[in-house]
This record gives sequence, C-alpha cells and structure tokens, in this order.
Amino acid sequence: MRRGSGARSIVCALLNCPYRANAESRFTGTRDTPRVRTRIADPLLLAGSAVVVGGGFALFAAARSDLAELFAAMGVLGFGVGGFSAAMPGVILAVTPKSETSSAMSFNYVVRSVGYSLGSAIGGLILAAGTGPGHLFPDDSAYTTAALVGIGAMAIPTLTGLALARRRSSETNS
Repeated sequence: MRRGSGARSIVCALLNCPYRANAESRFTGTRDTPRVRTRIADPLLLAGSAVVVGGGFALFAAARSDLAELFAAMGVLGFGVGGFSAAMPGVILAVTPKSETSSAMSFNYVVRSVGYSLGSAIGGLILAAGTGPGHLFPDDSAYTTAALVGIGAMAIPTLTGLALARRRSSETNS
C-alpha cells in the first residue's frame, strides 16, 4: 500500500478497525484489565506498552506493501495504546493524594488528548515535508521517517516506566 495505492476510502477507513478493536476493548473496561494489572505493575505495563507501540511503528516502517501488513501494524499499535490506557491511571494514582484523584484523572485525559493531537500533527508535518512539489502523496521515505520518529518517541515512556518500576521496587525492598 505504498504511495497512493489507489485504495478506496472505505479500505483506508477499515485499516483503523484493528487499531480501535485493540485500543478500546482489549485493556480498557474489559475483564482483562484487572487481571493484567494484578500480574504486571503499572509502570512495567506502561514500559511494555511503549515497546509494543514501538514494535508497531517498526512493523509499519519495514512492511507496508500490502493490506495484511498494514492491518497487522495497526493491530499491534492498538494493542500497545490499549496497554497505555490501562496503565496510566495506576501510575498516576500511585502518587496522587486521594483528595485529588478526580483532578489528576481529568488532567490525564487532557494530556492524553493533547498527546494524540501533537503526535498527529508531527506525523502530518513529516508527511507534508516529504511530499514533493506537484506530488499528491508523500515519498515512501516520509512514511519511514514518521515511523522512526514514533519509535524514538516511545523511548521516553519506556525509560520512564522502567525508572518508576525500579524506584517502586527499591522503595518496597527498603
């Protein structure tokens, strides 16, 4: 599905299905959430989810020549984002006084929305910069660049999650 594949709009819209199915139902509001969060500490779930999202970006960077590869990449990305959705409340509430949990969760929602918007804007900027004059679609390398930037961005929550997990581990062992 490289550069102007000629796919109809409905096909492009259907590519969001694996993402949404995993991001919205796998971890958020289902029976899996409590089970996963009791087995994996929230900071480690956050770090692991970032690695999964990075893997989705890597899959997209390396393999996007047909629909099956794109569906797979979107599914992996959705699974990782679902993990973030499950982990963030626990990470936030672990350091928030009980009297401020509502404010903290509201702030989380705003930051998450801003993050989605910022990520979309950066991705759009990279793709726009990779679209030559007189061309309708970006060069193939622009898609790869956008995915590589996404992989780099996932280093931040991965390292943050690992640092929080290590800090909590040392606090409980003291």
